[in-house]
Amino acid sequence: MVELTAFCATCPPVERVTHALTSLGFHLTFEMAAPVRRPYLNIPPLPAQYHYQDTHGTQVIFLAGMDTDLDGQRLPPHACRFFAYPGADLAAFRRVTRSLAVLLAFSWQGSEREQGQRIA
Repeated sequence: MVELTAFCATCPPVERVTHALTSLGFHLTFEMAAPVRRPYLNIPPLPAQYHYQDTHGTQVIFLAGMDTDLDGQRLPPHACRFFAYPGADLAAFRRVTRSLAVLLAFSWQGSEREQGQRIA
């Protein structure tokens, strides 16, 4: 499965993201509020999470805040992060990834060629 990731310089309101995705046929399937930070646990803070899916199984995950890779990998500076996973309809996947990139002014990491090879 292809996974696309986008690191965003600004964090849009969740209502804006939800409205954009709803207009593309997605619905919210899971949400998790940002947990209360407990510095004594030595765990970086986690942002709120919002998971969306369409009828074809295409998924978009919105991390509404800066996150840290728990495996020690350095992430670029960002205010929020998106993940996208294709479902059974590649056109729906391309439509949502392009729409979000234009609306929120970010670029996905991954290539169309790579997507086509792995999904086809």
